[in-house]
Amino acid sequence: MPYEADISAALKRLREDVFARGDYVYGDGVTEDQRKAILEEARPEMDPWMQKVREEAAKLQEPFKTKYLEMAERIKGEIMGGGSAPQKSKRKPKTIEKLLELQAENGTHSILDIVGISQEPELGTITPFPRTKLIEVFGSEAPSHAQIEQALHSGSLEEFLSERWQGIYVVAYRDGSPSEIFFAGCSGD
Repeated sequence: MPYEADISAALKRLREDVFARGDYVYGDGVTEDQRKAILEEARPEMDPWMQKVREEAAKLQEPFKTKYLEMAERIKGEIMGGGSAPQKSKRKPKTIEKLLELQAENGTHSILDIVGISQEPELGTITPFPRTKLIEVFGSEAPSHAQIEQALHSGSLEEFLSERWQGIYVVAYRDGSPSEIFFAGCSGD
């Protein structure tokens, strides 16, 4: 996030942006693109199955034949998402608070699960990165964006990000002045 002195306001703005973009997990955690890919993968297996169902149905007498085929079509529809009853898409909540209530202990796997700032690690909060660790981890008391990114990708921040439902923030500097706020943490089950 762009730097602002009021970290709480920056966190609030970030949460609102993430919510507006829909950049969080909702429901079962499977995105529509993932769901479509799964269905496309299953489709080749459904055709031979339906052929076998039709062959077995041909051996039956009415009304069992019709009922058997209807049941098979309904099962296929439920599996493939194109059954007789259209699947209702789960509407996303209108507020962050409602989303958090619906996701409960599953979390949103996003900054939305972080609701405040604390000086000490606490459930649902972020804490400032320990000043005593700045030089050790970043090589500077005023780390740049690149230094923070390097520390993240090298695993140097893992010990600060391992507790679920908690996180940290680090102020990034450019030309000796605060320029960004880096938020990171771990949420969701």
